[in-house]
Amino acid sequence: MKLRHHIFIILFTIITFQAYSGGSSDASASSVDNLEITARGAIGRLEAAGTGPLWTGDGGKNIRLAILAPEVHGEVPGYLPIYIQGLLNNNFGKFSAVNLIDRQNLDRIISEQNIAGSGRFSERDFVRIGNLANAQYFLFGTIQRLSGNRFSLQLSVTEASSGVRKATFMKEGTLSQLEGRAALINEATAELLTQLGVQLTEAGRQELLAGNISTVQAQTGLAKGITAQAGGSEVAALFNFTQAITFDPSQMEALSRLNTLSTTISGGTISERITNDIQARDRWIEAFKETTRFFNNHPPFEIIFDPNLMQIGETDYAKRTATLGMRIALDPSKAGFDALNALLEGLEKTGRRSAWGFSGWPLLDISPRVSGTVVFGGKRSFSYKVDVALLNESGKRIGNGSVWLKTEEIGFSSGDKKITLPRGVVETILFPNIKYEDLTLTQTLTIEILTVNGISSKNLASSGYMRVITGNLERRWHDREMAERQIKKEHEEKQQQKEREREIREAYAEMNFFGFSGLYQWSENFPNGFGIEVNFYWTLIPYLTIGFDSGFCSYDIQEYYKPYLNEIDEFQTGTALSLTPIIGLVYPIGERFKIFSNIGLEIGIPPTGRKGILANWITPSLNMGLLLGNIYSPRFIIRYRLTWYESLVINSGYENNLFNSIIISFGSSVNW
Repeated sequence: MKLRHHIFIILFTIITFQAYSGGSSDASASSVDNLEITARGAIGRLEAAGTGPLWTGDGGKNIRLAILAPEVHGEVPGYLPIYIQGLLNNNFGKFSAVNLIDRQNLDRIISEQNIAGSGRFSERDFVRIGNLANAQYFLFGTIQRLSGNRFSLQLSVTEASSGVRKATFMKEGTLSQLEGRAALINEATAELLTQLGVQLTEAGRQELLAGNISTVQAQTGLAKGITAQAGGSEVAALFNFTQAITFDPSQMEALSRLNTLSTTISGGTISERITNDIQARDRWIEAFKETTRFFNNHPPFEIIFDPNLMQIGETDYAKRTATLGMRIALDPSKAGFDALNALLEGLEKTGRRSAWGFSGWPLLDISPRVSGTVVFGGKRSFSYKVDVALLNESGKRIGNGSVWLKTEEIGFSSGDKKITLPRGVVETILFPNIKYEDLTLTQTLTIEILTVNGISSKNLASSGYMRVITGNLERRWHDREMAERQIKKEHEEKQQQKEREREIREAYAEMNFFGFSGLYQWSENFPNGFGIEVNFYWTLIPYLTIGFDSGFCSYDIQEYYKPYLNEIDEFQTGTALSLTPIIGLVYPIGERFKIFSNIGLEIGIPPTGRKGILANWITPSLNMGLLLGNIYSPRFIIRYRLTWYESLVINSGYENNLFNSIIISFGSSVNW
């Protein structure tokens, strides 16, 4: 029986990561529990879940609320108050209609008015901020470290004009409850909204309490970026803002801060504390090391897997098994590479890149070489092995699959001003031999990402090594297949074109010729001569020609040797007769234009005063020239001939002599 599209689905979870900790008082990564990367899966089209209303009534639209970072009591990670503030802003913005005061605007007002320089706000401060920001209420509180990994979170909503508290929340929890899925902060949001009169729907409350790991990690990156920037670590801030955008592209505050910081860095300044050229160079080296460390821990790529499973091939009815497939993609993170290029642009803007020996950065060594400055270890392409399992509703593993995802190469050479992103890839993970009974006896099916390059799901989620999310890859798979077909078609067409060109060249690579020539010959120690020849050439195979030249040439030896004729004791003649077999090569530049070269042996009777170097009547020759015309028209040959003879020099005897000839031939093609 064929597989049917009625397998239900459970467990929708998305991987996130712990953003890079820069400039914070506590750089240790938190432990995130139960964050295996899983997704609900189905054979066939996965129906989209409905998105109903998150609250009832007006959702508190008449409330104007300013959310402040909580005060710190005890040893608390430096980014944590800003992270809590950011996540509260996100929760109130999504799960209510409350009007929120923009955090960046709020920070500007507090900074300009020099409010709460000690980090604590008074009732007078609330009134001043409320008047300046037009805020009706304030959400404020404290975060206190109790002992070990436990914290106390106290929050309240206070009316700015009267100081009356409208809502309060107080609870203890672990750092993983503040981060991870932010269970403690989500619970606080639900309680405060209820006390403010905002009624969440059941679906809204469940969604709020369940949390969104991508949102949490985006807020973590944003908070760490703000903290790093405040501490003067622009590069750490740049990459943390980048991570925030990677996990939540809709995070407008992170985008705004990233754009501002990128503009500053790409202008060539990474710190205003630099006072001289050596210090500036050293600061850039530290930036290189920071960049290398960051990308070693957080490669600028993300994995997307499509939970819409598909059957591959036919069902094995004898074994009652089938093979399922799942599309999976590896994409470069545009935000990550943009941040890297912002640094590269800033380095170029200093005007000192070459002088400092940094032309090869980021993928090549700087000069002199400094350890830990080459990004990606100098690699140009990247491979990630992904291991996946299929589970039934009881948690039994019914199938396993794995795939290697390999990117194309990054384009970069020493001195380049920009790195080009490698193109993403889409592949299919196969789950072979899935038993039919395992599918029909379960009502639910779960796709679980086990490891990426040997790193387990939990470690991926807690370390932030790489973002792994779900997505619909059907269109991309189709586009890839079409692109591959197009590439294959273009390749075949190119091969066919090359074959046609080869055939044409071979067709043109001939020197079939029969005709007559006139020649003029000169040398240093022999009189010049004029002659005529009969020429016959035939191309045995493309590019290879055989044939012969036969003719005579006349020399005025009577004039040249006149004073010495009586001393020359041999038969005297001024005419040379020869037959020269030749073999050579011909190469077509086009149908009507060919170049050629051949060698030959002149055999015959030389004139008085000359003899061959192989024998009196044999000597070698070399021809080079041009053939004009095609097989259907008259043909012309213009060539230069070089011949080796020994010629008589009076009172010196015979000496080696080179004879030069210019030959012009006229004839037609010989077709067999």
